[in-house]
Amino acid sequence: MVVREKILDLVISCFKRHGAKGMDTPAFELKETLTEKYGEDSGLMYDLKDQGGELLSLRYDLTVPFARYLAMNKVKKMKRYHVGKVWRRESPTIVQGRYREFCQCDFDIAGQFDPMIPDAECLKIMCEILSGLQLGDFLIKESRYCHCFEWKGIDKHLGH
Repeated sequence: MVVREKILDLVISCFKRHGAKGMDTPAFELKETLTEKYGEDSGLMYDLKDQGGELLSLRYDLTVPFARYLAMNKVKKMKRYHVGKVWRRESPTIVQGRYREFCQCDFDIAGQFDPMIPDAECLKIMCEILSGLQLGDFLIKESRYCHCFEWKGIDKHLGH
């Protein structure tokens, strides 16, 4: 647990340095809301009924509840992070490295920005976190992000 806490402290402090605010969303969502968003993966959700018979599901990830929050509150721009538990009704397996209940960490930039700037910032954050973990050198391979590294001053070969 101590190692996990140190890693989360490093990750969260990086998110905060980049202007993100911490946010939590409910663990329960209306089943119909999640079913519309996940399609065939909706079979992997845990379903429940409240005392009134309303169908609910445990959150499958942290993204859909955040999108619902943005839409309901008419948020125009936001940087947020969220570390929380999610649930998937699948066979627990060491190969996938997770169980039915696991912790997920999200960093999101929502709103209108200059093209590729949020993508470049996410790459920069990833480099800062990997460097902070002191795991050794790493390489980030470019695909469509051809100029993101230059925009944010990232050395893609060392991750610094």
